[in-house]
Amino acid sequence: MIDPVKIVDKAQKADIKDPWARREAWRKHPAFSKMNQLKGMFPGLGIATGLFAVYLAYNHFAKPKKH
Repeated sequence: MIDPVKIVDKAQKADIKDPWARREAWRKHPAFSKMNQLKGMFPGLGIATGLFAVYLAYNHFAKPKKH
């Protein structure tokens, strides 16, 4: 869970002279990293790809040919 108090404390300790450090500290939290943003971009893609592969395998092997 994101704890804003810890983030603000860390920002204040890191750069006391910068008045904007508190306001920018949330950007450096791991929850807002590029990798976490990419994970959340396509939430159902893994399940959809797996189900599509199962459908293609069924269609190729188990479905009777009508020729």
